[in-house]
Amino acid sequence: MNQEWSGASHFDAFHALEPEKQKRVIDAALVEFAEKGFKRASTNAIAEKAQVGKGMLFYYFGSKLELFEFLCEYTIEFAKTRYLSEFRFETGDFLERYRKLTEIKRRALAEYTLPAAFFESFYKEGGGEYSPKYASEANALRAQLLDEVYSGLDYSLFRGDIDGRAAVKYIKWLFDAYQREVNERYNRGEFSISDEAALAEEWTRFDTFCGDLRKLFYKEADSDVSN
Repeated sequence: MNQEWSGASHFDAFHALEPEKQKRVIDAALVEFAEKGFKRASTNAIAEKAQVGKGMLFYYFGSKLELFEFLCEYTIEFAKTRYLSEFRFETGDFLERYRKLTEIKRRALAEYTLPAAFFESFYKEGGGEYSPKYASEANALRAQLLDEVYSGLDYSLFRGDIDGRAAVKYIKWLFDAYQREVNERYNRGEFSISDEAALAEEWTRFDTFCGDLRKLFYKEADSDVSN
């Protein structure tokens, strides 16, 4: 993420700090809010992790809510630059598009773990409760990504005995159920996005899931016939 992102002008005092100190504050706050949510997040813990006085933290941001909203703006900008800028398709294959969306998300989690974790917290239960404006922007961004997924699909790739539009609907239902199951396991603490081994295992499960969906809904790929 570009640490020079400027955000709202009333945060000028914060942006006047040296970049290394800005990064310490942002990283500490992202971790605290992503892990604990708004209610349980502690400004004392953020100040301690960032190695700044709590009074200075409130001087920069005014309140816990303003700090949270600053991070919302920060991560929305992150998502726009890291997701939308890369999200272009050269295929009309619905399943392949969904795989690409997931792969972009995977890379973002690996390269920008903290902003991605905070952004994902918008979609948890109550995640947008304290800042509906930004939750709405996050959902609008997600809707924009999904519009890209559904635009100009090639329905001829699906099996002949299944209506292509129905197949897309069924696959989407299964993706949604899969995502709910993953979210439930994540919320139970069964894995963490900072655990590289656990994430690798999740991506392997996802690849298998996509392969099974292809077997169920797509035409069989042409194969070379040996004489």
